[in-house]
Amino acid sequence: MNSNPPRILIVDDNRSLVKVMEGILLKQGYQVLTAFGGMEGLEKARREKPALIILDIVMPDMNGYEVCSRLQRDKTTASIPVLMLTVKGQLDTVPSQDKRTYEKRLEERNKGFEVGAIDFVSKPVQAKVLIERIKRLLWISSG
Repeated sequence: MNSNPPRILIVDDNRSLVKVMEGILLKQGYQVLTAFGGMEGLEKARREKPALIILDIVMPDMNGYEVCSRLQRDKTTASIPVLMLTVKGQLDTVPSQDKRTYEKRLEERNKGFEVGAIDFVSKPVQAKVLIERIKRLLWISSG
């Protein structure tokens, strides 16, 4: 059994959020890699082959959908699970959504799954929820 803690790559252009998530993950014993844009994220994923990628959708150089799609098409990264973390696709935190808003957010979430994401978490996310999702996804992908 491998005694090294799993490496998790966080890809998000929001540096303060990345720093917060990095702190949360380091406290849990994970190794953390960071990238602040889509291209940098792709390069690090190919080079470092992390156990999991946490990927934002809205980034200036390349959106998360394109990053995820490219990861899935590359045989060196296709097996890495992707957890999309974003304000897009938020379904459960805005109780008084009109139907059109709800449908648009559902469409965003479905698009994430279509390009290969295996889970979707809305910002802001509680640390406990993020850790639970990460543990579940790492467990599933290791089996």
